[in-house]
Amino acid sequence: MIPPAIVDLLQTGVSVNVGTRDKDFMPECTRGWGIWVAANRTAVTLLLTEPASARTLANLHDNGLMAITCSRPTDHVTCQLKGSVTQIRQATPQDYERQQQWRHAFLGELIAVGVPAEQTDALIMQPAVAIEMQVTGVFAQTPGPGAGEQV
Repeated sequence: MIPPAIVDLLQTGVSVNVGTRDKDFMPECTRGWGIWVAANRTAVTLLLTEPASARTLANLHDNGLMAITCSRPTDHVTCQLKGSVTQIRQATPQDYERQQQWRHAFLGELIAVGVPAEQTDALIMQPAVAIEMQVTGVFAQTPGPGAGEQV
């Protein structure tokens, strides 16, 4: 189960990085564009920009393993979620609505650390694919004591 403090973190406009691997264990990384936690706190859904995530999607279809690293830009509070993909589907209007809520919070974080607002207009987040992942591990990754520990 995802601890309440991590649920809270994921609602603050975190930067989302998605790690996968292929059958030869070659790593792949792409950006996620929105993340939210299931009501039962055992799973997450995130959105990937379809055109930019072809290798990641191929890896997920092949083995279903994924690690998601989320970091809040203003203070670098960071966590990693590991798990197995349970569904890959086209994003729905409800997904895009949630993505807009995340985008608003994420852009606030970027602006707070000095990214000019006009540069954020270039972020391409759609069309998107929704990835649902059953979480099997949650790790603290904030730099400093305790980084890497399971929470």
